[in-house]
Amino acid sequence: MGTTNSTAPFVLQSVVPKTARKTQFSAEIAGVSPTFVEVYNQVVAAEAVNLDQLVGMGLRKALEFLVKDFAISHATTDEEKAKIRKKQLGPCIEDHIRDAAVRAAAKRATWLGNDETHYVRRWEDKDITDLKNLVRLTVNAVENAILMRQYEKEMPGD
Repeated sequence: MGTTNSTAPFVLQSVVPKTARKTQFSAEIAGVSPTFVEVYNQVVAAEAVNLDQLVGMGLRKALEFLVKDFAISHATTDEEKAKIRKKQLGPCIEDHIRDAAVRAAAKRATWLGNDETHYVRRWEDKDITDLKNLVRLTVNAVENAILMRQYEKEMPGD
């Protein structure tokens, strides 16, 4: 041990699982945006095999599906749903996300996600960890909003 045989044709540098452990999301998140769950878990798989340049872009894509699917779940007409699908993410958040916590987290996650897809970064003091945290905050806020809406329907008052 400790010595390297320089005549060996191959050197084992790392061992990783064949498949990454999938992140489990609540029934509320999986129900409102199954594509978010799918894309997010592909991001986890990419990160597990050190495809670090793809992680930020993947998180940005996952975020877009979560936010738009959440907005679509509140839409009342097919026309409104079609508008949501076509809008860029920033305007979609501004025009269709009413919940303050979802709105605040999604806007910031979008900003950092955009940094991951562009040549020049706007938020130089933030990194992929911040983006992951903001996506997680967005997921939590969406889940809370869905549950609150459910309980408000089941327990009307005020």
